[in-house]
Amino acid sequence: MPLILGPSDVKKATKMRQMIDVIENGIREQAAGNVSMPPRQNLATSNGFFRVMPAVMRAGGKMGIKIFNGSVEHGVRYIILIYDEKGGELLCMMDAAYLTGARTGATTGIATRHQARKNAKTVGIIGSGLEARTNFAAVCSVREIESARVFSPTPANRERFAQEMGNQLDIPVHPSETPQAAVANSDIVVVATNTTGHSDTIAYYGSWMSKGQHINSIGATGGHLREIDPEAFFRADRILMDTIGGVKEESGDSFAAIHAGAWDDRKIIELPQVLGGLSARKTDEQITLFKSVGSAVQDVMAGFAVYEQAQAQGLGLQINDFLEHKIF
Repeated sequence: MPLILGPSDVKKATKMRQMIDVIENGIREQAAGNVSMPPRQNLATSNGFFRVMPAVMRAGGKMGIKIFNGSVEHGVRYIILIYDEKGGELLCMMDAAYLTGARTGATTGIATRHQARKNAKTVGIIGSGLEARTNFAAVCSVREIESARVFSPTPANRERFAQEMGNQLDIPVHPSETPQAAVANSDIVVVATNTTGHSDTIAYYGSWMSKGQHINSIGATGGHLREIDPEAFFRADRILMDTIGGVKEESGDSFAAIHAGAWDDRKIIELPQVLGGLSARKTDEQITLFKSVGSAVQDVMAGFAVYEQAQAQGLGLQINDFLEHKIF
């Protein structure tokens, strides 16, 4: 009997530490060659896009698909369907707007776990929206963070973020008046901005990088969007990506880096490689960068984690199986 989870159910069933570990297990499965995941399908609609992201996790016994559609101007709707891979039964359908932000944060947590310095204590955050919150929470789940600073262009937003996230995580968070002040000499940087395609959306500049710093950049997931400048790619000693093909083909930051000659394949590695044993950081002095656009493995594993939590908490609406099992 399939379970239907609405937005409030998904939020209640999202546990960041669990999600980090579950997604990491899925990427390890991917590294071992036990995942089927085609490139995401991006189709144009009359007023935006229709995007489809399937994955089959053979060893883990689960499979699923995320579908989302809309536009920046008119909004986007997200849904994830989770299936039992062995029997083919539909297990769950869930709203995935909040979940997409949570899984993005969890994946940043995985990257930070393997790429940031072990003794990292401070975080600089640029952005104050949902993904800034989920990414910051994930960073604090994998490192013993002692303090943080946040910048958002709207003073009220950065002050609200500082108060609410400080209370949530029991860490002092201070609002900063400029993005450079927020990230200056921070051990870890989170750049999670609402990129909209304007020419002034560079949120973090490579000239701000400091020795040993680790930067997570999760915005600019469309070719016309920007979040970090080409110098960030040039100055980083080691660049980790969730999917090299996805970042290279979809991110406006990557397009700009390639055009500027700042893209260097020799220092770019992929998250499954790291979970397969490749080092993401060689010395404490290196500057490291994580750039992501998301993947179906992340979505399916995050969806399954939420499904399990929802079952344990008695959340959602259980319905009769409405799919005919056609036998040939």
